[in-house]
Amino acid sequence: MLGPVTYLGISQEFYRYRHDLKSNFTQRRGLHGASKARRKALRDLEQAQWDEDRAQRDAEQAQRDVEQAQKDAEQAQREEEQAESEAQQRQEEARKTEDAARAARSWEDRAASAQRSLKAAQEATKAAVEAQKAAEERLLRGIPPDVRPTAEQIQQFRERRGYQKDALNVALVGESGVGKSALLNAVRGLWPDDPGAAAVGINETTTKVQGYVDPRHPEIKWFDVPGANTPNVAGWLYFMNQGLYALDVLVVLFSDRFTQTAGTLLRNAHECGIPTYLVRTKADQLIQNLKKERRGRLTDAQARKIFLDNTREMVNKNLDKLELPLRPVFVVSVLGMREWVTEGDTTNVVDEQVILQALFRDSLSHDPSESPAVPLL
Repeated sequence: MLGPVTYLGISQEFYRYRHDLKSNFTQRRGLHGASKARRKALRDLEQAQWDEDRAQRDAEQAQRDVEQAQKDAEQAQREEEQAESEAQQRQEEARKTEDAARAARSWEDRAASAQRSLKAAQEATKAAVEAQKAAEERLLRGIPPDVRPTAEQIQQFRERRGYQKDALNVALVGESGVGKSALLNAVRGLWPDDPGAAAVGINETTTKVQGYVDPRHPEIKWFDVPGANTPNVAGWLYFMNQGLYALDVLVVLFSDRFTQTAGTLLRNAHECGIPTYLVRTKADQLIQNLKKERRGRLTDAQARKIFLDNTREMVNKNLDKLELPLRPVFVVSVLGMREWVTEGDTTNVVDEQVILQALFRDSLSHDPSESPAVPLL
């Protein structure tokens, strides 16, 4: 049996053991709690770190999303600009296509117009060639083109050549060598060396239209005209270039034969309404030549009659060919004209007196306000 002391000691030891055990338990419990807290703190720290990492990742993803969105926006902007550029390009191409179509239509129109113009030009050229050919054929026969002078041309020539309004303006015209200047002197009663006489020579001496007054008959002004076939005067331009359309009367001269030039002068004067006289010159020489051809078997009267008959037959035949009205032909010579004008001698006169009297009658009836030199248009 245990004594009290032993019992007390055991109790104390028990209480101490229990206290140590409790203290140890408490300590172990505290350590366990601390460990748990540490583990929790660690887990919280790890969670926080993970959350931070996640937040960082989310932020980075958000940044990437922003950047991607910006890239997408930029791409969209580029695509929009590209689309707009392509649209503008298509519009430009469409405009160019339309312009090209319009240009093509315009070119087609111009080509068609050019074709029409070319065709018209070809037709005009063909007509001109045909007209030229016809004119050349007429020229080969000595017939120049038709003349249609204007009123202005008439007035200009008259002012330039000294047209006398209160007189009958008469021109002697014809080929070179028919005796125009010599006859002009004779009708005024002049010899070649007299003052105021027209120059006379073997070669054509008249180079431009020259007016001469007639002291015996101031009511007539005479004009000497260059020969139609001289080198400086082209035959087919004779009528126009010499201004014959502006005179009152034309005395058309021929000598050996009736030429196409004489016919042309008559035709152009007829178309311009200008009165004309047809005169064969050098009658005395031609009659003497006829007597020589007949070896002197003809008298002067016989030779004259044959010559006059032959002259009229020749003229009528040529006028008929030219489809011109028949007209009288006057036969004269310089000798007969001068003797009749200066002395009244009719020995060598054929038609000198008749034609002068006809011209004087024309001068008396001439009205300057009613000039016949008006173009028939």
